[in-house]
This record gives sequence, structure tokens and C-alpha cells, in this order.
Amino acid sequence: MKPTARWRQLLDQRLQEAVTVLGRIDGVQGFIVGGSVGRGEPWPMSDIDLLPIYRGSTDPASEVDQRRAELVDWWAASGRAQTLDLGWLAFTAAEIREAMAAGPEQAAARMADRRWFHGLDKAYGGHAADPDDEVGNRFAAWINGVRFHPAVVTARIDAWWQQATGALAEAARIRPGDPVAATYQLRESARALRLVLIERWGERLGSMGREWTRFERLADRHGHAGLAARIAVLAGADTSTAAPRARLAPPWLQERIELCYGARTAIGEEVSPDENARDQLAAFTVHVVRHRPDLHGPWTGSPDPHLDTHLADLRDLITQLG
Repeated sequence: MKPTARWRQLLDQRLQEAVTVLGRIDGVQGFIVGGSVGRGEPWPMSDIDLLPIYRGSTDPASEVDQRRAELVDWWAASGRAQTLDLGWLAFTAAEIREAMAAGPEQAAARMADRRWFHGLDKAYGGHAADPDDEVGNRFAAWINGVRFHPAVVTARIDAWWQQATGALAEAARIRPGDPVAATYQLRESARALRLVLIERWGERLGSMGREWTRFERLADRHGHAGLAARIAVLAGADTSTAAPRARLAPPWLQERIELCYGARTAIGEEVSPDENARDQLAAFTVHVVRHRPDLHGPWTGSPDPHLDTHLADLRDLITQLG
């Protein structure tokens, strides 16, 4: 299923609509446009990612979320559905000025705060929604300058490493009584280990619905194709199981798989049907476990039928890479 040719025009119009509507809310100073849209690398399934900048005198978060929901409902009812992602990755103008004045080493210290940890990565390569927004322009430039500063990268590697080792330990602890939860922790550990490598290579991942294929391409470029394939198996994100799992997937996910393959090939991305199916299955397995456990089913490949072997293999990998 191919997207219509007007997807880019629609994305641009909805971005402008969101910025205009949400920008009228009292307390909102501006926005950073992040994600693939902000980087100028959109695809037909792109989210619109906005990082709000608040003045700080009032807290408009509740009204922003309400208006966001109204926009998303209207877009779905009026034509093609569109995701508008904004909320907790928000910053006040005062703390932005403080961060920019403190230097890169202090930016590394802020990686202990999930808002800054994920916000810097989400906004990297992005820009202020309003070209005349002085604070937004300076903030975007600062983010682009510090995201790959050695101190920031080291802090991010440490954070991902702690997540990888912590999840592995938790998987081993709960394995005897809860193999489903242990499978989730195994996969979380493997996902985090993958991001340790990404940071070490001086790279970053993008869209969650395309990240495993991107990881494999990056690994191949850095001479680690075999390592990437090994991690993908441990994370339940290998292509060998994609086709049978996709056949077991619920209709909404089968539709998503088809839409994403059409969208990716429409922009010239080199991706196979199995790679695309694997990417969607991996992404939505995570979403279901975290947000909609009622949608769990055989398509998630959980519990891992080779759980003990994979736990041992992951332990060996972490030892080798430590």
C-alpha cells in the first residue's frame, strides 16, 4: 500500500497548524521541532515531534495536552491520522538559559534527568518552529553542539550500560517464576546494549518503527554486522522469525506493517518485507508490554522459547563489551 503523493504537504500543514494553535496558549513561548521532521528527514509515517519552551510564569502543560488531543482527533476525523508527540519533554526559558551558560560538562550532568537525556536526542538536528524565536534558535544550536560532546556521550553510555546490566540482573532474578517478564527484561537489556554501541560509534537511532534495520546498517558500516545480528536475536528483533510472527499479528498491526512498507519504499528506503515486518513487530511488542498488555499474544514471541540460552549469551556479550 503506497501513500498518496501529498503526504509531505499534509505533514507541513499540520506542523504549522499545531505550532499556531498550541502557540496561542498562555505560558507557551515556543517550540523546537524535533524528530525526523525537525531533521528534514520525514517519511509518510512520521510523527510530529514538538518540544515546548515555557515562559515559566505559568504551567500550561495541562492545556497543551488537551489541545494536542483535540488536534489529533480532528486530524483523524478529517482524513489521515497523524501523531503529535509533545508533553513531558518540555523546558522553561530560564532553565534553557542556565544550561547554555553552564557549558558541555554541565550538559553531561543533566543526562541524569530523563527529560534532558531524551530531549537532547529527540531535538538533535531540529530547529525552532519560529525563525524569529531567539531562545529557540539558540537552544537548537546549543543542542546540536553538545549532543555528541565527549562528556555527554560518556554520560549516555554509562546510563545505557546501567540499564543493560540492571535489566539482565532482573531477568535472571525473576526467570524461575515469570518467564514472560524475564523475556521482557532480556529484551530491554539487549536494546540498551545496542544503544551503548550506537553511542560508542558516534551515531544515533531514529524512528522506533525503523530502528532495527537502521541499527544493522550502522553496524555493518562500522564493521560489526555479526554483533548486530546477535543482539537482534536476543532482543526478539531478528528477521528470521518476522514472517511467521506477522501472520499471527492482530489486524491493526498487519495493517501497520503494510502501511510502513509502502511508506518506506515510497521514499526510496532499501528495506525488505521481512526487515520492515521485524521493525514493526519489535516496536509494538515494546509498546504493548509497556502500555497495552491486554493486546499481548503469540505474535510477541514471548516467553522466549530459548530464554536460558539467550540470557547466557547476553551475559557473555556484556562481559566481552564491558
